[in-house]
Amino acid sequence: MGQTTTYCSDCYNKVARAQDAQIKAAESDGKVPMTKEGTCCSCRKATIVIYFEG
Repeated sequence: MGQTTTYCSDCYNKVARAQDAQIKAAESDGKVPMTKEGTCCSCRKATIVIYFEG
């Protein structure tokens, strides 16, 4: 899978968990979300972002 797209915490809860198939699959597999500094793929805000590694 590699790395999923990155989301800020707001977009992760509002967009990713509802609409992003990779995020939903990673969560259902019990993977632990990772964080790093980056840019949210949804709102383009530069902040701490949440993603999964595969």
